[in-house]
Amino acid sequence: MSLERALRKLLEHTGYTFVMVDARTVRIVRAPSPVEGRVRSGPSAPHAKSVQPASQTDGQPPDIIVNASKQGQSLTDYAGSVRVETVGAIGLTSESGTSALVGRLPELVATNLGPGRNKLFVRGIADSSFSGPTQSTVGLYLGELRLTYNAPEPDLRLYDIDAIEVIEGPQGTLYGAGALGGIVHIAPNLPDLEGFHANASLGSAMTADGRDSYDTGGMLNIPLVTDKVAVRVVGYRQRLGGYIDNATLGLKDTNTTRISGGRAALRASPGNHWEIEIAGLSQSISTSDGQYSDRGLAPLTHAAAIAQPHESDFGGGNLVITKRWGGLKLVSSTGIVRHDLTERFDATGLAGTTGVIAYDRDEAIRMFTHETRLSSRAGSMHPWVAGLSYVNNVDRIAQALGPPSATAELSRVRNERREIALFGEGTIPLSSRWSLTAGARFLRARAAGILVSGPQGPEPTRHQTRVLPTLAILWKPNDDLQVFARLRSGFRSGGIAVDPGGNVVRFVSDKLYTGEAGLRFGHSGGPLSGNAALSYARWRSIQADLLDSSGFPATANIGNGHVLGFSADLAWRPVSSLLVEGALFANRSSLDNPAVQLVGLDETSLPNVPRYGARLSARYSRPLSPDLTLVLDGSAHYRSGSNVGTVPPLLLEQGEYVEAGLSAALDAGSWKLTLDATNLFNGRENSFAFGNPFSVGLGQQQTPLRPRTIRLGVSFGF
Repeated sequence: MSLERALRKLLEHTGYTFVMVDARTVRIVRAPSPVEGRVRSGPSAPHAKSVQPASQTDGQPPDIIVNASKQGQSLTDYAGSVRVETVGAIGLTSESGTSALVGRLPELVATNLGPGRNKLFVRGIADSSFSGPTQSTVGLYLGELRLTYNAPEPDLRLYDIDAIEVIEGPQGTLYGAGALGGIVHIAPNLPDLEGFHANASLGSAMTADGRDSYDTGGMLNIPLVTDKVAVRVVGYRQRLGGYIDNATLGLKDTNTTRISGGRAALRASPGNHWEIEIAGLSQSISTSDGQYSDRGLAPLTHAAAIAQPHESDFGGGNLVITKRWGGLKLVSSTGIVRHDLTERFDATGLAGTTGVIAYDRDEAIRMFTHETRLSSRAGSMHPWVAGLSYVNNVDRIAQALGPPSATAELSRVRNERREIALFGEGTIPLSSRWSLTAGARFLRARAAGILVSGPQGPEPTRHQTRVLPTLAILWKPNDDLQVFARLRSGFRSGGIAVDPGGNVVRFVSDKLYTGEAGLRFGHSGGPLSGNAALSYARWRSIQADLLDSSGFPATANIGNGHVLGFSADLAWRPVSSLLVEGALFANRSSLDNPAVQLVGLDETSLPNVPRYGARLSARYSRPLSPDLTLVLDGSAHYRSGSNVGTVPPLLLEQGEYVEAGLSAALDAGSWKLTLDATNLFNGRENSFAFGNPFSVGLGQQQTPLRPRTIRLGVSFGF
C-alpha cells in the first residue's frame, strides 16, 4: 500500500486522521465530527492534504490550513480575512452556480444580468455593471486554473465541488495584476486513487409565474491503477425556466436558460512524492432573452421588438505537477482558457436609424497562464513561498448594428496583455505571540491594442514595471484570539476601446492601495466563533466600462476614489444539533476626484455595492435513526440600495430588498432527499443589474429577483 492508504486503514474507526508534515513525519490528529464536515482554504488546497478541525468537545484548537497564502499556514497564523463555504450542504447545493455564494456572504456582491453574464465584487471594490476590456476586480480560480481575466464570471455549476473560498483584499503580491477586490477559489474533488465511486442527482423545480426547471448531474471515479492512476468525470445538464414576458412580441416566459457542461481529471502518483494532474472542463450557457422588466407594464414584463439572447461557451485545461520532499513543496501549473460570449440587444429607435434595429456584440477571449512556485510544507515554523508566473490574455471584441437579419460591422478591437513576474512572501515569528509577514511581486507588464477594422493600425505598446508589496502583523494574545493588520496593493493594465464613430479611446492603468485590521476568535471548538475586519482602500485612475449617451459600451478612467468597509460574522452553536450564524457588511465609497469630463459628480458612490448587507441563518440537524438524519435550514439576507453605475445614464437606484429561503433534507449517507424554497416571499424588487443598454437611461428598467421557486431533488451514490 501507499503510505497514505496504510495510514487511513490503520486509523479507520478510531476517530483520528493524519496530516503529512513532511515526507518522513506524520502527525495524528482528531477527525472532525460528521456535522462539521471538511474545511479547506485556498487555490492550492486540492493539492495538499488539509488538517481537519478538532471535534467540538475535545478542547483542542482546530488546525485549518489556509493554502491561499501558498505557504500552508494554519488559520490561526494567517494575517488576513478568509471565508470558506462547503458545497453540497444545504444552502449551497451542487446544482447551483457560483453566484449562489452571494447569498451567503454579504461582502460578496454580483450583478444580475443573467447566468454567465455577471461580475463579482468583494469588499466594495466595484467598477461597473457589465464586462468590457477592463480586467475583473476579482480573481476566480478552479483548483490551480485561473478562470478569468477580463470576462464575466462563467457561473460554473458546482457538481463534485468540495468548497469555495473567498480571500478578501487585493492579492497583487501572490496573484498579480487585476485581483483588486480579492480571490474566489473553487476547490474541486480530486480523483481518488483507491476506490470506484459514482453519484448522480436529479431535481425538478416550479417557479411562480414562470416555467418549470430541471437539473441532472453525475460523477464517476475510476482507479485505473490502484494507488497510482485514477480518472474522475463529471457531467450535467440543466434548464432554468423563464419568467419574463415580452409584451411587444406577445411571448411568455422568454428568458429560459439552458446549461450543459462537464469536467474530467486524470491524476497520477508515480511515486517518490511526485503527483501529476491533467484536467479539463467545458460549459455552455444559452439564454433566450433578457431577464429585465419595464415599469408601467404588467409585472415581469418588458417590451422589445426582438428577442435579446445571450450565449457563453467556456472551456479550459490545466496541467499541475507537484513534488514534495523534506520540508519543501514544488508546484508547477500550466493552464489555458477559452471563453466566447455573444449577446444581442434591441436598438430600435436609436438616433439615425429606422425600423427594427439589433446591436450584436461578440467577444472571444484566449488566456494562457503558468506558475511555478516553491514553498515550505504545511506546519512549518517559518512558512514562505517564492515563484514565478506568466499570463498572456488576448481579447477580441466585435460590434455590429443593423436589421436583425443583416447587421453591419461597427468595429473590431484586439487587446493583448502579458505579465511576467517574480514573487515571494514569508512569515517570521517575532515571539510566541507576534509574527510578521512580508512579501513583494516584481512584474513586467505589456499591453498592446489594435483596431482591426480601422486604418489606425496598432496602438503603441505600453510597458510597465511594478512592485506590489504586502506587509502584515499578527498578534495572538491567547490561543483563542488573533488580531491582525495588513497593507496590500494591486493594479490593472490599460488598453483601448472604440467609440461608435470608430475612434480609438485609450484608458490607462489604475492602482489600488488597501489597509485592513481585523480579528478572529472562537475557532478552538467553543460554542461561539467569529471574524471582523475594517478596511480602507484608495483607488486611483479607476477604470470603468460605461455606456455613452446612446447606449453603446465605452471604457474610461473616471477618476480617483476611496472605499471604507466593515464586515463581521458570528457563529453560535448552543447545542451540537443547532447552528445559528449572522453576518453584516457596511460600505462607504465615493468618487472624490472625478476625471475632467465628469466634473460635478464628486462624492458619487461606486456602483453595484450596497451600502449595507446582512445575513441571518439557522441550521438544525436531528438523527432519526442510526442511518438517517433530518436537516432543516432557514436564511434571510438583506441588501440596501446602490447605483447601477457611477456616471450617467447609469445613475439609477436599485436594491433595497430582503430575500429569504427554507430548506429541508433527509440524509441517509448513500442517498439524500432535499426540498428547497428560494425567494420565499416572492419579492420582485430591483436587483443589481440593468437590461437593455439602449433604453436603460429612461429609468424604466428593473431586474427583478427570480420569483419564488420550489425544488425537489434527490441524490444517490456509492
